[in-house]
Amino acid sequence: MKAKFGLIAGALALASAIPATAGTVSNGFTVSVNLSSRCIATNASAPTLDFGTYTAFQAAAATPATPVTMTFDCTRGLAPVSVAFDTTNGTAAGVGVLVGLQYGLTASSAVTTAGTAASTTTIGTADAVSYSISGSMPANQAGTCGAATCAGSHTRTLIVTY
Repeated sequence: MKAKFGLIAGALALASAIPATAGTVSNGFTVSVNLSSRCIATNASAPTLDFGTYTAFQAAAATPATPVTMTFDCTRGLAPVSVAFDTTNGTAAGVGVLVGLQYGLTASSAVTTAGTAASTTTIGTADAVSYSISGSMPANQAGTCGAATCAGSHTRTLIVTY
């Protein structure tokens, strides 16, 4: 019996002298997301498209000295397909009337400044899509004013469809 006990003790001593090996195992998983693309307006306030002073029946059309720029941040690669103006204070084509004077608005083609791609160390940025808005007020208009001078303004909205 002593021999068996010695043999078992020796086997246990030998087993404890062998270092334990660590193992690794892996298992894959899927990462997914559904991205809803969109554009958002980035102008801090509504810029003013100023036609200046119009004198009734003037011979030349009035145009703003400086166009306004409307900028939108869009999902990278999302290209807006069309722009129009609101119809609250005029037509979708940009025609409106202010103190009895007709005006027409125009929007330039989109100018896109590409954003940056996301990486494992940085967050990506949007594509900036800008439109320059200008207009014209035709010559030889009478206007509507019961005083020596009248001023008027209303808000127009640029609608971007993507």
